[in-house]
Amino acid sequence: MSGEEALSFERLRDEQLSLLSIEDELDILDLFESVMNSSSGLDVEQTSQRFVDGLVKLAPGKSLEDQSLLRSTWSALNRMAACIDYRHYGQDVLVTTVRKLNGVEGWKGLPEIWIAMRESWNLSPTDNLEAKDEMEFTAKEWLNLNSFAARLYSGPHVGSLAIFAISQLSEGLEGEPKSDDRPEPETRLQASCEWLVQSGRRLMRESLLGTFADPKEKLEPRYSNPYYIGPLFTGLRGFSLERWGFWKRRLVELREGDIYGELTCKLIDEAIEVMTGIERDILKTSYADVSSPS
Repeated sequence: MSGEEALSFERLRDEQLSLLSIEDELDILDLFESVMNSSSGLDVEQTSQRFVDGLVKLAPGKSLEDQSLLRSTWSALNRMAACIDYRHYGQDVLVTTVRKLNGVEGWKGLPEIWIAMRESWNLSPTDNLEAKDEMEFTAKEWLNLNSFAARLYSGPHVGSLAIFAISQLSEGLEGEPKSDDRPEPETRLQASCEWLVQSGRRLMRESLLGTFADPKEKLEPRYSNPYYIGPLFTGLRGFSLERWGFWKRRLVELREGDIYGELTCKLIDEAIEVMTGIERDILKTSYADVSSPS
């Protein structure tokens, strides 16, 4: 899908599925569709501002004190992001909207955004028909949602999403694929690649800092347990250059296996290219620092 193709939210409007079951959530979807349909061109800043302005207008008569609209905002945005192709500019509109809301009374500080994302993570897709829940995401929706979360994590003020970054990279790249995995192995791998593509620079920064690498570090409760580590990786927990290097080598290894579909291979190639570019930029910066006169 190109960035300009029309969006479809039919699945969210299916009354039998009731994926958006609260009136506020449907109001937010209506507003977003209206803003996107009336936008000219791909102006992310302007479109997101119109969406934010519309959300603020929804607030009167609705209680932000009991956090009803607040919770509806995050849950609706997650569901909407899952319906927006991972390369559609609508993803950037949603991410920019969240960042703008961080400065708006009622949403300032992005309270409960982690909780809403955690609830969405509990609806990861499965191919097991007996265990399947109609509320859970499809494999494509899961990739789209991970793209949204990774884009949010790439910027400031959303540090609590680190747990989702580590868990997806660990599950997708640090374990041997099993047929009964949920999500299934190729879906996990796609999500891992998208985290590296969308938030690679943030991931490298945390790797250089060794964030969460010290198991004795005192953590805020919102970070839950960031010490996910897969059986194939034997290094430090948390973020590290060693782990970054492992992820890249693992991607190369999986790509050479040539057992995945076209979409997965494309995502692997993009992730490797992004990682290589980030490493190259760091080397250029380091060389410039060494070469500059003191």
